[in-house]
Amino acid sequence: SQSMKIEKINVLKSYEKMSTKDLILSSMTEGVIVLDEKSKIVIINDSAKSYLNLKNKSYSGKRIQDIVKIPKFVSFVKKLLKHDKVLIQELKIKKNPDKSFLVNGNILKGKGTNVLIVMNDITKLKQLEKVRQQFVANVSHELKTPITSIVGYLETLKQHGIPSKKKQLFLKKALKHSNRLNSIIDDLLWLSLIESKEEDKNFHLYQQPISQVLQGAIDDAQPIKNKNNIKLNCDDTIQVRADAQLLREAIINLIANAIKYGDSHSDITLTVTQNFSAHRTEVSVHNFGEPIPEKYKETIFHRFSRVDKGRSREKGGTGLGLAIVKHIIFVHDGDVTFCSSLNEGTTFTISLPLI
Repeated sequence: SQSMKIEKINVLKSYEKMSTKDLILSSMTEGVIVLDEKSKIVIINDSAKSYLNLKNKSYSGKRIQDIVKIPKFVSFVKKLLKHDKVLIQELKIKKNPDKSFLVNGNILKGKGTNVLIVMNDITKLKQLEKVRQQFVANVSHELKTPITSIVGYLETLKQHGIPSKKKQLFLKKALKHSNRLNSIIDDLLWLSLIESKEEDKNFHLYQQPISQVLQGAIDDAQPIKNKNNIKLNCDDTIQVRADAQLLREAIINLIANAIKYGDSHSDITLTVTQNFSAHRTEVSVHNFGEPIPEKYKETIFHRFSRVDKGRSREKGGTGLGLAIVKHIIFVHDGDVTFCSSLNEGTTFTISLPLI
C-alpha cells in the first residue's frame, strides 16, 4: 500500500542520516551504555534500552539512576564509579522476563571520565548450564543405584557361612544390576554419538525403502520379545531419506518399550502411511497395555523421564530410550508423538518428510 511505501522511505531516510557509529551501535545485540562522571547518559543503544525496559527514544543527558528502576544495575554503576576499575557481574532482570545478563563495566579516561557498560544476554547459556547440571545429577543418580546394589551383594558374599543357594541368588542379582549399568552406559554413548553428529551436521541421509529399515528393527527386537507377535503393515514402495542404522535404532527402542510395558498377549503393530496433505510419511508403533497419563505428554521424551520409576527399573529400562528416539528423529527433520488410552492402547508415531 501507499502508506507502507512511505513508511519504508522514511525508515531508509532515517538510516541515511545516521552516522557509521550510530548504525553500528543500533545493529549490535550487546547492550552498550556510555555515562559521564556524573552518571549521565552519553550513549545508549537500542539493545540496552530493551534489556533495561526503557521505552523512550532519547535518554541523552539523563542520570541512569533516575530512569532505570533495577536496584542491582544501579548499584553496579555506583560501584563502578566509586572504585574506578573494571567490574564484571551477572545480573538477572525479572521483568524482562527472567533474563540473565553478563554486565561488563570499564572506565574510559580521556578528556573526561566516561563509563562504558556492555550487557551480554546469557539467558540461553544459563538455561543450558541448568540442563547440564540436571543431566549430570540424573546420570549420577541412575549410575549410583545399580552400583550400590552390586557393592552390597558382593560385600555380603564376602561373609562366611552364606548358603550356596543364597550365593547364587546374590550373584544373579549383582549380574542383573551390572547389565543394567551396562545398558545405561550404552544408551549414554548413543546419545553422545547422536549429539556430536548433530553439532557437526555429520549425517548422511539416503533414499531407501522404509520397509527394509523396519524389518531390520523387528529382526533385532525378536530376542527381547515375550509372547508378542510383531506385525508390519507397509507398502514396499514407500521410500524415505534416512540414516538406516539410526532410524532402525529408534524403531527398536519403540518396539522394546511396547514389549516391556505393553500387554504380553497382544500384538505389536508397525504401520506406515503417507499423509500427502501434510507432506509426511508416518510410522506408527501400536500396542495394548496400561495407558500413559496425559500429564507426561511434554516430559516423556526427556532423559531419565519415567511414568513409573519402580516398574521401569524392574523391566530393565534406562529412562533414555525415548530421548534417543527424539534425537534420532530430530536429525531426520521429523517429529515423534504419542497418544494413549485404556481402550485404544498406546501409539507412538514418527513423522518424516515425504519423498
